[in-house]
Amino acid sequence: MLLFGITSPFGWAGVRTTDDTANDLVQSLTASGRLDDAEWVCRNQLRRHPEGLLPHAKWSARLAQVLAERNTTTIFDGKVSDLSQRIDPAIDSACQPLVLLLSSYPESPSVVFLHATRLAIRQRILRAAIVAASVSPPDPSLTDELLSKFSRLQYDVNELQETARREWSARTAETTRGAKSPGRIAADQYQRLLQELSLQRVSIALLQSELFPRGSDDYRAAAADAAVVAEEAILTLPDGSEAKRVARALRAESLLRSGDVAAAGEIIAAAGGPSAANDSPRWTALRIRLALAKGDSASARAICDAYYRSSGSADAQPQNLEVDFAKLDVLLADAKDDGQVARWIDRIERRGGAFARRRAESIAIALLRSTASPDGMADRRRLSPALIAAQGEDWLRRKDPRQAAGLLREAALAEPVPEAAFQYAAKSAAAAIAAKDSQQAIEVLRQTARKHAIDDNATQLTMQAALLASKPFAGADDPKRRLTLLEDLLKEVSQTWPSSEAALKANEWLCRILVQSGRREQAARDALELLTLGQRVDQFEPTLTLWFDYLSKLELDQVTNELNSLAATLGELAAENDAFAAPVHRAAILFFDRPQMAFDATTLTGADPSTEFLRRLERFRASGGGGGEAIATDAVDDTILLRARWRLQRDAMLDAATQPAIGSVLLGWPDASEWQTATAQFWSAPDDTSVKGIVRLALSGDAKPQSLRRGMRLLAGSDSKAAKRSAIELADRLAATMKIGNEDWYQAKLQAIEWLAEIGDQEQSRKRAQYVLLLHRPVDGATRKRFEAFAKN
Repeated sequence: MLLFGITSPFGWAGVRTTDDTANDLVQSLTASGRLDDAEWVCRNQLRRHPEGLLPHAKWSARLAQVLAERNTTTIFDGKVSDLSQRIDPAIDSACQPLVLLLSSYPESPSVVFLHATRLAIRQRILRAAIVAASVSPPDPSLTDELLSKFSRLQYDVNELQETARREWSARTAETTRGAKSPGRIAADQYQRLLQELSLQRVSIALLQSELFPRGSDDYRAAAADAAVVAEEAILTLPDGSEAKRVARALRAESLLRSGDVAAAGEIIAAAGGPSAANDSPRWTALRIRLALAKGDSASARAICDAYYRSSGSADAQPQNLEVDFAKLDVLLADAKDDGQVARWIDRIERRGGAFARRRAESIAIALLRSTASPDGMADRRRLSPALIAAQGEDWLRRKDPRQAAGLLREAALAEPVPEAAFQYAAKSAAAAIAAKDSQQAIEVLRQTARKHAIDDNATQLTMQAALLASKPFAGADDPKRRLTLLEDLLKEVSQTWPSSEAALKANEWLCRILVQSGRREQAARDALELLTLGQRVDQFEPTLTLWFDYLSKLELDQVTNELNSLAATLGELAAENDAFAAPVHRAAILFFDRPQMAFDATTLTGADPSTEFLRRLERFRASGGGGGEAIATDAVDDTILLRARWRLQRDAMLDAATQPAIGSVLLGWPDASEWQTATAQFWSAPDDTSVKGIVRLALSGDAKPQSLRRGMRLLAGSDSKAAKRSAIELADRLAATMKIGNEDWYQAKLQAIEWLAEIGDQEQSRKRAQYVLLLHRPVDGATRKRFEAFAKN
């Protein structure tokens, strides 16, 4: 909604002078968008008038106003997320001529008026910020920041009003005494400034309502506050003055926005002007809005038609802009042809320029958002998103992709037909990329896909967003943040459309990222989640691959809980879906611990070598390694053989009684590593030779702590006392590689002490524990208690 404009303080002050023709020229050039020419005129006039004189101050103010109009465009030139960072520089740049003059002539008679101009410039740029913000979804943090800026502006206007009142009193006293000083500004000029500042206070209060969605509780509350400020202004303004009439109009506008239609109607009715021919645009606009607020669109349209018939050429009178915006409300309320609305927005631009067009579009967007809401009134006009999309495409033709991206995004999110919504979203994303805002491009694709998630093509939008997130953003790129966004997008595809081909591709991409960054556990869990949601058998093997990659890197005791969880999840999956019964059975043979299995080799179907291998392996595991049956590996799939070796090695570590049989079987398997061969030899015959073989490998490993731990666990897991003594020696070697007193050092010492106790050497176990407690007493309570338990034995 167009707010009533407030003229410059210097527009109120003084009578016509010889430079007024130039001032009229500047106003005309500014209104037509020829800001370079307007600035040239201002600077030329400044050179003609010496500094310190009133004409120089006036032209400094006019130059600042021209610069403010230019800087207003910069408010629209960046991302909405950075909007707050552009406001103060735009204000400071525009006010520079005033700041320079004030610093050079702090005692100038024009000081109050120069400060008033600075306040008007702040209001002008903040008003542009509201329009810029309105094209994007509401942002509470930005709203709070703008509210803070408006509150500060309101405070500064109040302060300046008090200063102007004191100056007015002083000038009035000088006039009464007949002692007017030369060069002083007359009292009546201060009186006009006081009136303008009163109106500015109302205008600022009313502007704050536009920070909130139209019709919301916050919107109405802000408007009600503005009505109170307007009432205060009315009481202070002189009767019969134009300023008082403007204040009443502002109060009526505030009451309409607050929802108090009856009180607004009383003010408008009392204003007079029953004929459109002799009524001002301001009051005509209010009558139109009053009719709309009462639900009488026919009367609102009749007032519009009568006004334009009486006003002649609509494009020739800029003051009619207020009525133009009121008619836009009429068209949005009951027009059946969006083309009519679009043409009217074009007319508003011809009259008021690009800013007026943006303001008109923001009004249409506000209606689009409200009608797109599921709790909107059923009889409310459903504004077509195609209208907003057309406005966006028009900005594309004007080479303004940022404005285009915002409008097309609104159209995409409001469009109920998926196909059209996807087209708008794609265009919005392309425009955002052209404006170097990849984040906005990603979000419009993502949000549109979410809204139409049931459509088969929705996945393509989210995958396209993921592709954008995988590439460096234009401008300031944050790879870490972008990677997080990419992962979120890929996971969203998997969770929203788990049975789709896109979900498989997204999950594969996501898991590859997770594995490459060392997050194997997360990759395994995400794949299992997709498997349970989508229940696609073709995803079963890739999921097992990730789980094996994760489990095979864990310590023996860490695997137990993970296998319990995996077995429970796959068991539920097989119970729900018969298609998974056979795959889960085969996986159980290669993954699950023996307590988690229901052994039944007869249910495996197939005569291929790999299936026969699994049958024999299942029988072998079921018997705990008894029977001495050989397990042939010829033509067995390499992946199955790899997992089977890992599974049997775990069985042997969990149950020492199975080690001889398992060791004998594994000795006959191909492609064993040096460690695997040594381990099989040790299990099959834990003699001095095989023990020394393990010790040798543990001491010669490249990653010494890891190889020592591996040898320790392997030897300590045997029933052989000789093997356990070698494990104790390796534990001592491991402790020697560590800093005395850290957690790993304590754990290595504890393992040696525990193994000494297991082989019956209680005395040595006690002495070692007492030694640690005496010289290196642990700070951690739990660790200290473990040592104390051995020290007392």
